[in-house]
Amino acid sequence: MRCASYMLKDGAVKLTEHVKLREEYFGGIVFNKCTGDTLEVDRETFEMLAMLQKAGANDMRPLSRRKQTRDILSVLLELNIIEYSPLEKPDIPQYQETQKENGAPLEMNRRCNYLSAPETVHLAVTYRCSESCPDCYVRKHALFADYELETPEIFRIIDILADNGVFQLAVGGGEPFMRTDLTDIIGHASQNGLVVHVTTGQYILKPQYLNALRHIKSLHVGIRSEELAHDSANASAKLRMLADCVRNAGAGIGANLIMTRFTLQNIDMLTELLMSCGFKRLIFLRYKPIADQERWNAENPGADELKSFKNWLIKAKSAYPQIMFRIDCASSFLIRDADLPTALYAGVKGCSAGDRIISIAPDGSVYPCSQFAGRDCSAGNLTRDTFKAIWHESELLKKYRNFRQDAAFKNGLCGRCGANQFCGGCRAIAKDAYALGIGSEAFCPIE
Repeated sequence: MRCASYMLKDGAVKLTEHVKLREEYFGGIVFNKCTGDTLEVDRETFEMLAMLQKAGANDMRPLSRRKQTRDILSVLLELNIIEYSPLEKPDIPQYQETQKENGAPLEMNRRCNYLSAPETVHLAVTYRCSESCPDCYVRKHALFADYELETPEIFRIIDILADNGVFQLAVGGGEPFMRTDLTDIIGHASQNGLVVHVTTGQYILKPQYLNALRHIKSLHVGIRSEELAHDSANASAKLRMLADCVRNAGAGIGANLIMTRFTLQNIDMLTELLMSCGFKRLIFLRYKPIADQERWNAENPGADELKSFKNWLIKAKSAYPQIMFRIDCASSFLIRDADLPTALYAGVKGCSAGDRIISIAPDGSVYPCSQFAGRDCSAGNLTRDTFKAIWHESELLKKYRNFRQDAAFKNGLCGRCGANQFCGGCRAIAKDAYALGIGSEAFCPIE
């Protein structure tokens, strides 16, 4: 009755309050609203969790009669997906009886062999921005930002996403705080059950926006590495004040660091500065092509620099135990020597464009990811097209969703790599990025 280090005990169990379930063709997805993590479970486990969700609590004894189920229960308890519940009533419903009373087991979603909806949607509420961050990729999209949705239109899109089971809404831009209705937007998303994250490039928020922080799970701050390093006293003071405001509102705060040459060369100094400002979460983002091609060529790190960063990241977990380090999907190559189960357990699945994520532009257009904003990459528009038509019928999304099955990928460097199931390179940096982004990267970043 032991799995990992968790020992089962008699009693009743129930689904924890911060967990959401969504049925899928393989079983279902368990979403942890506190951490943002997802766990894919098989049909039997999903039906058990769905039963707990409906019954409220269930006696552990009939649940744990089979060894396989006992092992699953141990994992679910250890991950805080289920928890023990006091036996307040003498007749706690039992697993077998509940199934009979509720009728046939849940019907498998047989419509498709992909997710019924994205896990996370990136919503750019504007492409406007008052900052001039040198490594911002959004400037490439400015030509396609001829219209911004009005507040009611955004509300309708949020309703559509919530109704279709989307878990998280990542609100960004441009600079989202340039919209005077941002508090209303994220408040509406939160009220609809979406876990909301906001990405900003501003170090100082106007007082009228501080109330918005109570609606969000976390604020991600785009760090201008060179400014922080060269003007550390001024930038640190602003970031420290911002971190205090976010924590006082009950939200988390994270720092987005783009992996430029300068950032990697000064990584310890930047980490210690951010730690002194109160940041507990650092997210490293792959340096993707920007509008200034000359700067990108100069600042894009080479294989040796990325290998050194990989080694640093391993040591940093011990050197900075109070910091949570994360990488984006385009940086999956950093763990290419891991085995598939380890990578998937860590939540690393490589490129998720058009599959686990989609991006929505300020005018409502849907793209496979935020890197591919432009009319040629649009899968539709949620102000004109239904969610079903976009998600289930768009040939563009199907291409990105199934890029690993394409001959151009299979025959390339990434397709032949043993890590292609949880890496596979970044579609925005693939050698045919502006055709369809299906092939391999021109070379592996760390080879």
